[in-house]
Amino acid sequence: MAVTLTVTAGPHAGRIFTFDRHDTFLVGRAKDAHFQLSYDDPYFSRRHFLVEVNPPRVRVIDFKSRNGIKVNGQKVTHAELKDGDELQAGHTTFRLRVPPPDPDSQETLDAPPASTPRAPAGLVSTAGQAAHTPPLGLATTGAFGPPIPGYSLETELGRGAMGVVYRATRQSDGTPVAVKVITPADGVGEREKQRFLREASIMSELDHRCVVRCFDRGAAGPHLYLVMELLEGPDLKARVKERGPLDVTPAVRLMVHVLDGLAYAHARGFVHRDVKPANVLMCGPKKARSAKVADFGLARAYDTCGMSGLTMQGEVGGTPAFMPPEQVTHYREAKPAADQYSAAATLYYLLTAQFVLDYEKEQTAQMIQIVQDARVPIRTRRPDLPAELEAVVMKALSLEPEKRFPTVTALKDALRVWV
Repeated sequence: MAVTLTVTAGPHAGRIFTFDRHDTFLVGRAKDAHFQLSYDDPYFSRRHFLVEVNPPRVRVIDFKSRNGIKVNGQKVTHAELKDGDELQAGHTTFRLRVPPPDPDSQETLDAPPASTPRAPAGLVSTAGQAAHTPPLGLATTGAFGPPIPGYSLETELGRGAMGVVYRATRQSDGTPVAVKVITPADGVGEREKQRFLREASIMSELDHRCVVRCFDRGAAGPHLYLVMELLEGPDLKARVKERGPLDVTPAVRLMVHVLDGLAYAHARGFVHRDVKPANVLMCGPKKARSAKVADFGLARAYDTCGMSGLTMQGEVGGTPAFMPPEQVTHYREAKPAADQYSAAATLYYLLTAQFVLDYEKEQTAQMIQIVQDARVPIRTRRPDLPAELEAVVMKALSLEPEKRFPTVTALKDALRVWV
């Protein structure tokens, strides 16, 4: 299914933009706009509005433009759009076309065998996460979760936007593992599920001490599942919620491990796209904690396969709080610099137990803040931090990717003085 946005009036009438998967489309006079009007339409702001598409769903967000936007003649700040809607900004009008679902597009899902080696990472903490998530009730058999071939699910470890994670035993050899069970959104077809598993299988290439290892993937009835190594430590979100901000040395040491894992993946052409405290797991003895990055590439696979709806809407504290501006405006084009920003935002949270912005409650307003607002200097949150450390963190949090460190390795090297 391809969604089209056609310019029906204005200086660029006749232009057509097509979207066949989850994407964002920025319109305005700024250089980073996908559709740049320059001075052809003087009523446009630099960043006038953003369209988020995840076929068949479409929504528009006005980026606090000077002259606003209208949907079918009605001025709005944001709206979900449907087939035939007209969107007007300045002298330019767009018409949306959302074709009906193609019944012939449904394909049979060929699930990979249970013995398929390492698939993508997932949330595998066995401590902390379960403490602040509601438990899943026991079935009448006493077993947790749906049946997964080759694995015995034992207890829930945690849950997030993509699924529920269980402690489990691999039946073939008794190895303890973590199993993430994903239930796709209503309306997701077999073709999208198959594509998700195919994209997820690419992550089997990652084998690094700072990246959660992955063993298996597949389908079980309406569910998809991923099997990962089981770690006994909490994730960093749970650690901060339980005990507050970390001291500088342990916080930076954990971030160096995260950056090691990211550098390894970047060298192989992978971008995580969802680095955040909940996706970093602590392991090892308490006096020498190390960290591993989980869910590598899973967010991209989940979203681009159309399994999640308009997923850029989310509660602050999850992905949006750690998302770089370019991941909002250029969703499909995230580069390694995006992971650097998210890692720096994670370090900021470890040191302050606060986010880089004072977010508004309304979700679309948060998206605008991410793109346009200056980040709060970290020593405003925690004055005892060294000024040199603030300079490093805030450089990595620059709104423009080119103003950050050239690589995550360069950021890691800059942080080593505090390890």
